[in-house]
Amino acid sequence: MTTSVRPGAGSSNAARRDAFSERLLKGSVRKSYAPVVDIDWQAPIDPDKFFLPPRIVSLYGTPLWDKMSREEQIELSRQELANTLSAGIWFENILNQSLLRKMMHQDPTSSSTHYELTELGDETRHMVMFGKAIDKIGAKPVTPRLYQRMIINTLPFFFRGSVLWVAALVGEEIFDSLQRQMMDDPELQPMVQRLMRIHVTEEARHIQFARDGLRQRTPSMRWYKRAWVANLNGVGGYFFRYLFTNKVQYARIGLDARAARRMARSSAHRREVQISGFAPLAAFLEEVGLMGRLGRRMWRRSGFLPAKTPPLTAASGSATSVEADLTEDVYDGFAILDTGDGDLYGTVLFAGTAAPGITDITPYWRPAPWAAGVVVVDALSWGDADDGLIERWQSLPEWPQMLLRALMFRLAVHALHPRSTAAAFPGLARTASLVRLIL
Repeated sequence: MTTSVRPGAGSSNAARRDAFSERLLKGSVRKSYAPVVDIDWQAPIDPDKFFLPPRIVSLYGTPLWDKMSREEQIELSRQELANTLSAGIWFENILNQSLLRKMMHQDPTSSSTHYELTELGDETRHMVMFGKAIDKIGAKPVTPRLYQRMIINTLPFFFRGSVLWVAALVGEEIFDSLQRQMMDDPELQPMVQRLMRIHVTEEARHIQFARDGLRQRTPSMRWYKRAWVANLNGVGGYFFRYLFTNKVQYARIGLDARAARRMARSSAHRREVQISGFAPLAAFLEEVGLMGRLGRRMWRRSGFLPAKTPPLTAASGSATSVEADLTEDVYDGFAILDTGDGDLYGTVLFAGTAAPGITDITPYWRPAPWAAGVVVVDALSWGDADDGLIERWQSLPEWPQMLLRALMFRLAVHALHPRSTAAAFPGLARTASLVRLIL
């Protein structure tokens, strides 16, 4: 027995989902890659460059790292990259299977289905890219054990609805956030830099699609489903802790694998790296109400959320109610304000290779990433900047909101300023269409 699909039937949410998907499809047309030809696979590997930035390598900042020679450190980064890319291949496999099973129950004419097929194509090319990269760096892939492969093959049967989109974000966004932090590191192999830039550009659309799927679903979720998803996602913390400290990568360079793993997991620096990588996703899960108490505890215990702030003692003179508030996690978000220059595009002069000259400072009391948002909006609107600039600082807190507010600010100035001209508006309209893609 088959279930009929009713083309065109659906709620306003489905129509909005299709409209959002259509914008992502247009973005895919403008900016997609074929890694087989877009990476120079014939370029030689630089023997003095790392395969992951040193500060991202799991043992960085530990006594064991300090005892290693530079060659040993580079070799560890090679094995950790191979481990990470291997895990990426497993995950893309799971996601592709899940998307294909999901499509069996969808309208094949809808834009959302078409975007899922586009994403599936992206992920397939990423699997090829990761496999070629492992071969290029002269490493062996890290193969899951039999029981792990059995688990991997059963997961697509359970990744449905909101669970699928949360799993997609857990699998993609932590990697994405870390890649954004390290892809411009001068100590990184050029081939790896190119790989990360391609991956970040295309994954940005996948992440927005998954986020939109959750925003559509969570308001109507039954309480028990919401509780299930909000707490189940915490398992991702233990998966990533296992992945980032896989004993295989230590054994391959001749270290005591158990001792190295213990040292990596106890590293304060490693914990900071994990927290920074998870921060954008943590903020989103809080936003949509999918960070449950148990889920939060698991993320914290696995080292991806900061420890609770110790309560103030009575001797400090603080009230009990304040103490209770301060036992919650501390996040850098909208409450963190700073003074930023709101008109860098118009007040910084460039002349060849000379140092930039600042003609004026226009201070705004705004969240810290505000200035970056204004610079990006201005550069896209009037500086002929590439569309990819909008994703360059996505790791900054509340980046979509920063861009939206910067865009609204510029639109308001355009509408109200007596010296504004019609020639300035097309650039703002272009930027508005780009900002809509990431909201």
